[in-house]
Amino acid sequence: MKMYTLHMAIAAALFAVAGSAVAVDKIESRSIIADSGEKNLHESWSIAADARVEISNVRGTIAVSAWDKPEVSLDGSLGSDSKLDIGGDAGHLTLKVTGEKDSWLHGNGPDTDSDLVLRVPRTVALDVSVVSADANVTGIGGKTLEVASVSGGISVNSGAPDVDVNSVSGDVTFDHNGTAMTRAHLQTVSGNINAKGLSGRVKVETVSGDMVVAAGAVQDMEAGTVSGDATLTFAPASHANIKLESMSGDLRVHLPSSVSAHIEATTFSGGIDSDFGKVHTQEMGPGSSLDAQAGSGDARINAQSFSGNIELRKQ
Repeated sequence: MKMYTLHMAIAAALFAVAGSAVAVDKIESRSIIADSGEKNLHESWSIAADARVEISNVRGTIAVSAWDKPEVSLDGSLGSDSKLDIGGDAGHLTLKVTGEKDSWLHGNGPDTDSDLVLRVPRTVALDVSVVSADANVTGIGGKTLEVASVSGGISVNSGAPDVDVNSVSGDVTFDHNGTAMTRAHLQTVSGNINAKGLSGRVKVETVSGDMVVAAGAVQDMEAGTVSGDATLTFAPASHANIKLESMSGDLRVHLPSSVSAHIEATTFSGGIDSDFGKVHTQEMGPGSSLDAQAGSGDARINAQSFSGNIELRKQ
């Protein structure tokens, strides 16, 4: 009986400690409202170094930079008729700016800009979403990074190994400054892409926009434009699979002189200029093709353009 009582006492103590820890980790769910004019922001929250942080803003800017503290600090301003919703815990913080009077009757956007300036732990998993706003992210090196924008530009300087960046009606500038990436997906609809430091599995797409991509070793790569030119510099890894497409634009591809790859290129209405192999032109009608091998040919590169030229150059 005494042993049973002792076990119950220990269990109760552990439960009390666990409950206390949960209470400490919980972030108070609340809203900050700027209903009669702009409101300055000075907030902070303690979070885990590898927490997930989600930030969204429907008008204005978001600027996120990294530091080596287990804490998120928020400064800046909340625009008139805007509301900032705060929630989560030490493992998952959410910050969401919307219109204070969001409804069918009053529309769904605030009257003025909200400008959010945040510092977050360097190793957080970060998710940033903006509408009619620009996003600037610097120094984040957590396991994942996601940035999405509708009608706004995106600028990212990151060491995260797994990245998704999507923009509708806005340019994307991306620079990777950490260890080699495992995956990168960059996409714009009506916007340009300028990206450096990509590696691993890479996918880059534009609809009505140009792309300039400078990558390192890529294992798999898909790059495509619907209406725009693409300039791509990369080094295919052993047995890499590369697919490059353009509907209405030129493809300019720069490869190491020591590349080992089987290279195929075709155009329906355009020419091919290549430092690899011999280009064949159609006897009847427009279009050109190339089938070449460089080195042992262990990687595969396929480039296609419907209405545009293809250039394949040695670096």
